[in-house]
Amino acid sequence: MRRVQSTLCQCGNPRRLVSGRLQAYCSECHNRYLREWRRLHPLDPIQRHKMNCRSYAHVYLKRGKLVRQPCEVPGCTNPSQMHHDDYDKPLEVRWLCAQHHRQWHRHYAAA
Repeated sequence: MRRVQSTLCQCGNPRRLVSGRLQAYCSECHNRYLREWRRLHPLDPIQRHKMNCRSYAHVYLKRGKLVRQPCEVPGCTNPSQMHHDDYDKPLEVRWLCAQHHRQWHRHYAAA
């Protein structure tokens, strides 16, 4: 027998729906948890710089100033994601699908 899940969080608010899946918590509880986690796990300066660079690029992507391109690997049709070669240049990105992005990091992180 399949167990029926509640659509409500422990606090009584509706749970978040992310990519078609019902999450364990509502947005409010999730945000509260993340704020507390970030307070206990602060970023070092390098991590902060990388996060700011990614955030900057995502804002430009949302505003249409940066346009999502297909994966730069010929023949690949998977959805692409941003990759920064230089975090001092947040708008200079390479577009790679998740698979090729992982391969790129495995290959170049070892070098």
